[in-house]
This record gives sequence, C-alpha cells and structure tokens, in this order.
Amino acid sequence: MSSLFYIWDAKQHHPEVTIDSLAQAEYYATNSQCTGFTEKFKNWLLNVENIVTNPELAANFDEEIIGSFTNVTRYLDAADNVFKIEQGLLVKSKYLYKILIETLRQHDLVAFDARSYLFFSQEQIFPDQHNIERMLDTVSPVTQEQLEQFKAIPPNEDELIIFAKQWLKSHLETLNFIDQRKINQYNESIGRYRDVGESIYENILIITSPNPFGYKHISLTSYVQVKPNITIRLLREHPINNYTLQYDPVIHGINSKLLPITQPEQLKNIFQQIYDFLIYDAEKHQDIETLNQWLNHGDEKEYITGLGAISRLVLAKYVNDPLYNQLVAEALPYVNRNRFFKNMTVEKFHERLEQEIKNILEN
Repeated sequence: MSSLFYIWDAKQHHPEVTIDSLAQAEYYATNSQCTGFTEKFKNWLLNVENIVTNPELAANFDEEIIGSFTNVTRYLDAADNVFKIEQGLLVKSKYLYKILIETLRQHDLVAFDARSYLFFSQEQIFPDQHNIERMLDTVSPVTQEQLEQFKAIPPNEDELIIFAKQWLKSHLETLNFIDQRKINQYNESIGRYRDVGESIYENILIITSPNPFGYKHISLTSYVQVKPNITIRLLREHPINNYTLQYDPVIHGINSKLLPITQPEQLKNIFQQIYDFLIYDAEKHQDIETLNQWLNHGDEKEYITGLGAISRLVLAKYVNDPLYNQLVAEALPYVNRNRFFKNMTVEKFHERLEQEIKNILEN
C-alpha cells in the first residue's frame, strides 16, 4: 500500500460501519467509491485552502504545499470519495499535519495515516490518542513577523532558504544585493549580485543544511571584469561553526562543525555576523588592488581553495603583484585542501594556471 494520508467522509463512504480498528481504517482508505465528495468534505477542503494560503502563515509552508492547496476547486469534481495526500508534503511541515487533523475532526471527517499507521476521527484517535494529541499541542505556526524579529526559527529547510532571501532583501539599502542578470564566460543568469567597485561585482549564496538543521556556510563569488563579458571568478566559502561565521582564520579557524539551529537567538547571532562581515567584505572590494591584497596576502586567502586558489593567482598576475612567483610557489596546498582537487599534482596545477591566464588575460 502506498504511504499516503487518506481523508474521507465516513458517513457517506460506510454509513453503517464505525471504524474501530486500523485494519478497518486501512480497508476503507484504500477501497474508495466513485461517488465524489460530499458538501461537508468540500467545505473542509476550502477551509484548508484558506489556512495554507494565508500570507501571515506562509513561513510554515513551501511552494509545493501552497501550490497543492491553492485553487482546491479543481479537486471538487473528483470521482473518488477518498482524498489522498502525499506523505512528502506532511514531512515538510508539521503545522500542515496539525491543521489537517484539527480541521478534518472539526468537519466530522476521518483520516488514515498509512505511514504512521494512525486513524483519526472526531471522536477518537488510535492508537495512543493521548500522546498524539500532546504532540500536536506542541506544534505552533510561525508568522512572518516572528521571523523578521528573530522570535522564531523557520520550520523547514525550504523556509530557511526563503528566510535568507528575504533577509537580504530587507537589507538592500546597506548590503546592496539584488536579483539581476550578469553575463560572463561562466554563465548568463539571474542571481543575487552587488556592484562593489569599479569593474567588480559579487554574488552571494547562503547555503542551508537539512541535517543538522541550519545554515552551513556563505558562498561569495567575486568577479573582476578584465574585458567585456570576461571576468576573473573568485569563489570563497565561509563556514558557520558552532553558530559562528568563520572569517578570521586565527580566531575562528578554517574547519567547522555544524550544529542545529534550535533557538531564535542562534539564528539572530548568525545573521548579525553575516551582516557585519558583508559590510567589511564590501570595503575590501573598493578597488582591484585592495581586493588583491586581501585575497592573496590577507586572511581571506585561507577561505579560497580548489580552483579558486588558481583564480586568485590570475588576479595577482592581472595586477602585476610583485610577489606573484612566491604566491604561485605557495598555492598548491590551498588547491589540494578542496576535496575535489586533493590529488592535483604540481604539473597539473601549473598546466591549469597557464591555461586560465591564457583564457582570461591573453585571449
């Protein structure tokens, strides 16, 4: 049997039978009739739609959930009299699970959860009604206002992503990241960019983790335009270690351990650190010479690994850094620190560096 969540009007589906076992519940859930939904059932669907599409509660649901319960009139003419919901939607949102159960009981409907093997009706929940009701009591909705004021944490990973986007948007005047299209030899796409210096722009991604639940690192990519649509691309990753954004290798180190976000104060602290660092980061992008000094001779080079380490050498070449040869001699360990390039040899390193210089600076 599919792991679904089944809801139906028992008084229509089996008016002479009162379900008193999980075997009965499973049978009626999986043996629907072609009688369509009752008015009582249709009113329940409309009630759920009103809750899920309420803008104040949007932080509790992702786009898939909202899309599934938007314009529910498309379901009203279904032939079957048992409504089926994919368990994946319920896993994403505990609050969705709660409102489904609360509203179906209010409308005198019944449900069978095939994944957890539970039955719900207006009169009873079995097995273990007390613990199920206690669990449901612990689930509360998160409002957008609570999130904006750091009085709550996003309920799932999708909402973590949305929260980060909205946070950047709310700080547009100071951080200046906006959705815009940039064209270079690497891509032509819309992303969150800011113009931070003459011929320099920067992209940001705030990377999430489902387990442990939270933000893993911020990924910043600086682009130095050397010709029309030709740039030096410099990727930097700053991990979040024990709720601390790493940007000073002496104080914070470079190795991280992600801990789950469980309290609003942890979320607030992380984003305050991100804000402070992005202000500092913008200052380092005021001109190409300042940026080169930071990336090739300052603390920031500790957070540039893999091909990013080769890119910063291209930048050093571009600005005629007097210590270019020394930088090249010291660079391979930074390349190897990235797990995808841990086996790059000296020969391959020099070959790739020469190719990047040719492609970006000489062609």
